Amino acid sequence: MKLTNIDLLKLFESPEYAEVAKGFKEQKYPKKTVVCTPYDEGNRLFIVKSGRLRVFLSYEDREFTLALLEPGDIFSTHTRAFAEALDESVILLGNTRQFQKKVVESPEIALVIVKVLGELLKNSITIIEGLAFKDARLRLLDFLVSAAEDRGQPHPEGISVELGLTTEEIALLVGTSRQTISTLLNELIKSEVLEKLSRRTLLIRDLGRLKGWHSPS
Repeated sequence: MKLTNIDLLKLFESPEYAEVAKGFKEQKYPKKTVVCTPYDEGNRLFIVKSGRLRVFLSYEDREFTLALLEPGDIFSTHTRAFAEALDESVILLGNTRQFQKKVVESPEIALVIVKVLGELLKNSITIIEGLAFKDARLRLLDFLVSAAEDRGQPHPEGISVELGLTTEEIALLVGTSRQTISTLLNELIKSEVLEKLSRRTLLIRDLGRLKGWHSPS
């Protein structure tokens, strides 16, 4: 789910930000490649040009997804988080110190960074709250409701939501196993709350029912 509605890629195409764009170099990453880790040296910024990256924390044998970065999103390697390419991705890499100097003269870019940090903080708090107080079912419902409100499209029978995610990727975002997500989605489909339109697109027949859904088991 895109972190901001401001696309840095489009900003960089404009003449006024040409100097800022020059400080970034393009680099390709195959699917499932780790783009950065908490142990990397240096402090770089990157902007997603194509593909999707997953930002997550890892502790022992558990992973906690903080966000999915989509084209136009920006992130820094100077964090305690990992970033992994979910698809074959292209990113623009830049030096943080050089970029900081440019940001002072570019309020729109500064606004994007503030929004990204705000969304990451919100997502982190949501993850902590969910893991502490909610079971996997409620975390999945929160995710689906948020997706519907964020990118849902009107459909004759409800709301169509193109998630663009596999069951495994949804499980990573929700913080549970693929099997659990499959079971819960099948229950929602059998209860006619959801319908699978395609491999990565769902139809929410009634958003109100989804919000108040209780497992038949």
